[in-house]
Amino acid sequence: MKSESRRQAIVAAAAEVFLERGYEIASMTEIAERSGGSKATLYSYFPSKEALFLVVMKQQAEEYMVEAFGRLSPGADLAGTLQKFGEHYLNVILLPDLLIMRSIVMGEGPRSGMGRVFFDSGPAQGWGQLAQFLEGEMAAGRLRPARPWRAALHLINLLEADYLESFMTGFAEAPSAQQIVASAQEAVQVYLHGYGRSSSRDLGMLENGSSGRVDAEVPEPVNQ
Repeated sequence: MKSESRRQAIVAAAAEVFLERGYEIASMTEIAERSGGSKATLYSYFPSKEALFLVVMKQQAEEYMVEAFGRLSPGADLAGTLQKFGEHYLNVILLPDLLIMRSIVMGEGPRSGMGRVFFDSGPAQGWGQLAQFLEGEMAAGRLRPARPWRAALHLINLLEADYLESFMTGFAEAPSAQQIVASAQEAVQVYLHGYGRSSSRDLGMLENGSSGRVDAEVPEPVNQ
């Protein structure tokens, strides 16, 4: 009889194998052995390696993204909130396991639906939360009016700018805590320069970003 505990044990074992071996080299035989069961039992839960990987990927994407976007709270100290969010976001997405998973998805995504599943399960949900937060800040007058989804993408890309090599390769020396703080600080400064209002104390000494600009259309996920 199938059980949820057995299913989760298989998923946990599969996550270990995929992260250690990569998708191509990982085998259902090793996953079955690592989970303490047989291949017959494994296939009764998951019909293929791809199906199992999709479950592993979706679970990890949801877990990590919920944690990464958990520091967003509306308030007057916008710069401080964005700084704390930026530091936490970078600390999460630069975790070795997530870097490896991301590199696997980048390699396999074009040949299957993995990229879409990963995006819908993690980034799309997290970026949607960020867009909602920024929309609230715009309504409160702390940010200039703009397309919330596009504004969220701009912030994410500024935060990730220093670590593109890590995202592309999956392997890099872990940044120090000081590097994370500096990366987030510079990203937030540039972001508020473009999106902040001159009347907002969050801008500090930064010049006011241009307002009244017409934003070009930016594709949003289908569930936004």
